[in-house]
Amino acid sequence: MIRKKNRNKKRLTFIVIPQDASKPYKLNTSTRTIMAIATSMVLLIVITISIAIAFYGSRMDIRTVRTLKQDNNRQVETINLLDQEIKEIEMQKEQITKKQDEIKKLMGIKESEAQKIEPTAGGKGGADLKTDGYMRAHTEAFNRVQGIKTYLNRQEQELDELIAQVDDRPEYFRSIPNQWPVTGNITSPYGWRESPFGGKNRSFHEGIDIANQVGADIVAAADGKVIFAGWQSVYGKTVIIDHAFGFTTKYSHNSALLVEVGDQVKKGEVIAALGSTGRSTGPHLHFAVIKWGKTQDPLIYLP
Repeated sequence: MIRKKNRNKKRLTFIVIPQDASKPYKLNTSTRTIMAIATSMVLLIVITISIAIAFYGSRMDIRTVRTLKQDNNRQVETINLLDQEIKEIEMQKEQITKKQDEIKKLMGIKESEAQKIEPTAGGKGGADLKTDGYMRAHTEAFNRVQGIKTYLNRQEQELDELIAQVDDRPEYFRSIPNQWPVTGNITSPYGWRESPFGGKNRSFHEGIDIANQVGADIVAAADGKVIFAGWQSVYGKTVIIDHAFGFTTKYSHNSALLVEVGDQVKKGEVIAALGSTGRSTGPHLHFAVIKWGKTQDPLIYLP
């Protein structure tokens, strides 16, 4: 122990001889002091490098923030431009409606007053589509775009009917899904909606939900041929009818199916019994209209 203590107290002498041959300088120090100085220098170097790295990283973070701000500004400009475009399209919608009304007057067609459909309490169902924060933040814009698409589909349908009247094609009118498939309240309209099963997800509802009692008659919305009658994931017991001229209708969540694949049905013929099978919160019918492979708002066709 004594020897170790002596080694720790070992001292060193440094002699500095000036160039002008004056008296040399002596510096006495212990090995402990030298080790302390060396350790301090190492720590200083490490701290200096750390500060340099942190400074460089902060510069990179600043550049990243600036880039994100620039991207965000460009996105805001794009959204504002799209908003202006939507407003111009909505103005064109009004002009088209006026011209179409004039054509109907010339043809002697009386236009019934439109009634706004408000969802009511009752059974709902269907699939949920997960949406990100961007879509949730711009719900209004998505709804406006969907409204324009529905409007254009409605105008196209009315023009098709006007042309059919001129051509006198009764088979076309029998194929239009304009028969209410069941009586009841609309509990969920077509388009973007809050998930009926809770949570923050929004879903795009590809039809309308009509609530009624279990067992209520479900009828075909138009003449056609049954191309599906069975169970579908989410939608439960389902009937799909092909009506020709690009029209297909879908009837889901039924408690019983009264038709089979290949059956020819007439508009107003009973095809199923209302139920709550599949993913559903209560008794209702999910009614969807598809034209040329794309879903459309059934209220375009229903009186």
